[in-house]
Amino acid sequence: MTPSSAPPEPRAVLYVTERSDFFGGGQRSLRDLLGALDRSRYRPVAVLPEDGPLAFALRADGVATRFVPLPRLRPGSLLAAPRAVLALVALARRKEAVLLHSDSPRAALYAGIAARLLRLPHLWHVRASRPSSETADRILAALARSIVAVSNAAAGRSRALRRAPHLAVVPTGIGALQLFDRDTARARLGLPREAVVLGVVGRLERDKGDEDAIEAFARLRAAGHATHLMFVGGPGEEAEYADELLRGTDEGGLSEAVRFAGPRPEAAALFPAFDLLLHPSRHEALPRVLIEALRAGVPVVASAAGGSAEVIEDGVSGLLVPPRDPEALAGAAARLLRDAALRTACVAAGRDRAGRRFDLQAMARAIEAIYASLVPVGAAS
Repeated sequence: MTPSSAPPEPRAVLYVTERSDFFGGGQRSLRDLLGALDRSRYRPVAVLPEDGPLAFALRADGVATRFVPLPRLRPGSLLAAPRAVLALVALARRKEAVLLHSDSPRAALYAGIAARLLRLPHLWHVRASRPSSETADRILAALARSIVAVSNAAAGRSRALRRAPHLAVVPTGIGALQLFDRDTARARLGLPREAVVLGVVGRLERDKGDEDAIEAFARLRAAGHATHLMFVGGPGEEAEYADELLRGTDEGGLSEAVRFAGPRPEAAALFPAFDLLLHPSRHEALPRVLIEALRAGVPVVASAAGGSAEVIEDGVSGLLVPPRDPEALAGAAARLLRDAALRTACVAAGRDRAGRRFDLQAMARAIEAIYASLVPVGAAS
C-alpha cells in the first residue's frame, strides 16, 4: 500500500464530563458510547475532573483519560475557571483534537468556551429533562455547534433547545446485558429464593420518588400481597433523604420486608432477582434503568414522567401511572402481579422495543454521522 492510499489516522475527540466519583446511568452511557465508537475513525480522550470509577472503567476499555477539574462558577472560582478552560485548550492542542463533546451543563460551558478559543466544533449531549434556567440553556446552546438530546423530553426542556436549529434526538442505546441467573442474583442481594420481590434501582433521591414506592408497597402488603421490596442504589447528594426512607420503613412496620442494598456496580446484572421493577421518578430525560429492565425481561411499572413514556408503551411493554401517585403505582403493580399473561406479553414487547429503539450500535453510528457533519473527511487534524 502506497502512502497516498494509506487509511487516515483516527482523529481525536475530547469527551468532557464533570464527574467520575460514581458510576451512574450517565457515566455508564458515556462508557458505552466510547466503547462502541469506530476507533478507525475516532480516537476518544476522556477528560474527567479526577480519577475514579469511571476513569478506571474507561482505561480498562483502552480509552485514554486525562484530568481537568471543572469548578462550579462561584466567586471563589474566578481564577480557577479560566485555568480550567486554558487547560482544556492546551490538552486539545496536544491531542490534536478535532472536536469537543460534553455531556452536562457545567462540562458544556467549559468545553464550549474552549472550543470557541480553538475554533473547533463542540457537541453538547443533553441527558437531563430540566435545565438549571432558561438563560443557562440559551448560553450553552449558543456555545454548541451541535446538540444531541437523548429524548424528546430532553430536547423540549427549554425554549432555547426547542428553537436550536442544530438539535437532534438520538436515544440512548445499550448493548446486551450480562445477567446473573435468578438464584445467583437473589443470593447476592440476600433475598429469599421463593419470595415475590419488587425492585427499585437508582440513587436514593427525592426526585426518584422512592417514598412513593414505599407507600405503594405498604398498600400492596395491606391488600394481602406477600411481597418484598429491594432498593439497589446509594444515597444521592441529599444524604439525609436515605435516612428518612429508613425511618419511614421502621415507623411503618415494614423494616423486615424492605431492604436497601446500597450502591452496586453490577446493578444491571441483578435484574433477574426482581419479579417487577418500580420506577416512580418525578422527572426523567431517558431512564437507562427502564431500558435495562426491558432487555432483562423484567416487567415494569413506571411513572409517566418525561422520557419514561418514551421507553415504556403503556399497556404494551409495561404500565405507566401518574407521577406522585402511590395508589396508582400500587394498583398497576397488583395488576401485573395478578395477570401472568399480561406480564409475559409486556416482557416480549419490551425486549423487542429495547432491541429496535435503544440499540447501542445504532446510537454510536448516529453520533458518528453528526461528527462527520461537523468535521468533514479530509479536515486538518
